[in-house]
Amino acid sequence: MLKKDKSEALTQKFNKYYPGGHSNLRIPMDVTKHRLFIERSGGTHLVDVDGNEYIEYNGSMGPNILGHAYPEYVERLKEYMDNNGTAIGSNLLFSPLDIEVAEKLCKFVPCVEEVKFTTSGSEAVQMAFRIMRAYTGKTTIVRVEGHYGGWPDNILGGRINPDPDARPHVDFSYVGGPGVDPFYTEGRVPWAGKEVFMIPWNDFEKLEETFDKYHEEIAGIHLEGIVWNHDGLYPKPGYLEKVRELCDKYNIVMSMDEVITGFRVNIGGAQSVVGVTPDICTMGKAMANGIPVACVGGKKKIMDTIRNGRVLCPGTFPGFGLGQCAVNATLDILSRDNCAVYSQVFKVQERLMDGLVEIAKQYDIPLTLTESNGVFSTIFGVPGGRRRLYTNEDLKGFDKKIVESFQKYMQGNGVFLMFGGRWYVNASHTMEDIEKTLEAADKSMKALKENNLCFIPV
Repeated sequence: MLKKDKSEALTQKFNKYYPGGHSNLRIPMDVTKHRLFIERSGGTHLVDVDGNEYIEYNGSMGPNILGHAYPEYVERLKEYMDNNGTAIGSNLLFSPLDIEVAEKLCKFVPCVEEVKFTTSGSEAVQMAFRIMRAYTGKTTIVRVEGHYGGWPDNILGGRINPDPDARPHVDFSYVGGPGVDPFYTEGRVPWAGKEVFMIPWNDFEKLEETFDKYHEEIAGIHLEGIVWNHDGLYPKPGYLEKVRELCDKYNIVMSMDEVITGFRVNIGGAQSVVGVTPDICTMGKAMANGIPVACVGGKKKIMDTIRNGRVLCPGTFPGFGLGQCAVNATLDILSRDNCAVYSQVFKVQERLMDGLVEIAKQYDIPLTLTESNGVFSTIFGVPGGRRRLYTNEDLKGFDKKIVESFQKYMQGNGVFLMFGGRWYVNASHTMEDIEKTLEAADKSMKALKENNLCFIPV
């Protein structure tokens, strides 16, 4: 039985001052009534204020590609802070690190020839929108259903217009909630949906129809190459190639969201995995191992819209020194020895995934795992083991209640998981961690079975 007295007391105080917590969605994040307050962390282990220890696969919701307090990373940041200010003046004073970081990004990421930094993925996406509109002289951005791009009004949630004969503007008009739209929010400006279109993922016909009909007003399309914000759905063969073809045909900018996939699934991001190069991309999370850094990178002819004050993307922290140091250190570690860390991560990840599938079979629990290097999802309620899924139809039967129950049992057995069934594996996870995790998974799936909490399809 986990101890909880201190966390419960701190939860009462925390809730007094922080409405909704730090990051709030209409999705259950916690599996206990109290919040977990972490006293220390190292590698892949967390210790809370009550002394409970957890192996974690939350990865700080994606950024933590190296692990907590990774020794070389920490030493490089400490050395920097011993000799520099954390920020020395955006666009007033600069550092040689600015050059080193840019050169690495241009080397590793296929589409990148120039870069512009900011501090969060949400900011990077809005910057990308502005750049695409400026470059083309057009106004509308195409979004794709299920692809997340941050919290601003024009990108958070929404659904495809239910009227097939209407213009494909994003529909924000209905009241959301669990099972409807977990990203619905009050306070959105009523015209936000008029800035963007939304099309279904992997629907060739709707893609071509939208581009053919509205290309004179479409400035760009912003989409994930592998949709890790929606259970790891992959592009169907030829889909991204068709996007690329239509963008070239109609002078539309192709923007790939690499905020999750950048430097996690591959040193070159999802664009290296799927083999399609966008015009620009947004990056964040894993690029700095937890220090808040994001950026837009892309082809010179498009990024040059920022030169000479044509497009303004100002701020206090873009390119701040500590962030550039964090990016530089992270990329050095990830790229060392021909990117050996990725093979290391996948070796332990593969043992974990195979073990979970094996345990699920043992208890006759339907389970599919979608996967990329460094991240995978447990799709409970859908049989099939390790395989690629492509559309919402492939997710039919996915039971989030099983996920939540499994997460609760795992936490009780000393393994902390991210909500929704997504697991992040990082450079600090060891085979010993994996074996302990599988022991916890065995106990947790057994509890699911014994308490009739898992759906068995007929």
